[in-house]
Amino acid sequence: MEEKKEDGPNGIRVVMVMNRKGGCGKSTLVKGLASAAAERGESVTIFDTDSSESAYQWMLNAKELGNWAGDVTVIKSLDSAEIGETIDRLFDMPDQEHLVLIDTFGGASEAIDDLAMISHFIVIPSKLSRSDVTETTQTLKWHANLKRRAADPAAVPPSRVMLSAVPVRRNEAEETAYMHIMTTMPTLTEPVMQRAAYVRMDLEGMLGAIRDNLVNKANAKHMDVAIAEMESVLGAIDEIIKKGQADG
Repeated sequence: MEEKKEDGPNGIRVVMVMNRKGGCGKSTLVKGLASAAAERGESVTIFDTDSSESAYQWMLNAKELGNWAGDVTVIKSLDSAEIGETIDRLFDMPDQEHLVLIDTFGGASEAIDDLAMISHFIVIPSKLSRSDVTETTQTLKWHANLKRRAADPAAVPPSRVMLSAVPVRRNEAEETAYMHIMTTMPTLTEPVMQRAAYVRMDLEGMLGAIRDNLVNKANAKHMDVAIAEMESVLGAIDEIIKKGQADG
């Protein structure tokens, strides 16, 4: 791929959401970040690489319900070369604010390596179960090993763990997992909390569009809180990408 450069305040950013474990919150995080970018007025492209096509079906359902933003699209593809070529074409377009999200399937493979190498940043979402912690640890090891496998280790994008669906009240096992991740792993920002707004997002569409279509505007406050939380996560990602580009 061609060297990626900023166009404007954030420009085009490619963010891969990765964890070896399924059900750790990857798709929910992708949908939330897409919602946050759309709220800013940015273009968004999501690559759905999972054979279940959950992100693609989410788009179709949201459009049917009228809960979609115009400049957001989901492309289903299992071909890392095709995804890379599509992203290259985005960089050939005029100056723009464009968030590219790669929603990956569970596990680690050569295809995942290829997708990582065309990304600016890797987010590793994790919930608080024991299996999530184990697989998140293995995903961090995959990232470290990728630096040894890559022809240019400096080209491997940075990664951070993002705690997702964190309950306000945690039992002892959840609190142990929470403290272990927050104190021993490189984390992105404050955890993403367990919110009814994200459940509704998964079922109905983009956060901002759902809010705008609510009849009871009092309920819109809950959507705004979720949007603000995802905007905070996206802002943290943007800062790390910009720092890496400045250092590079």
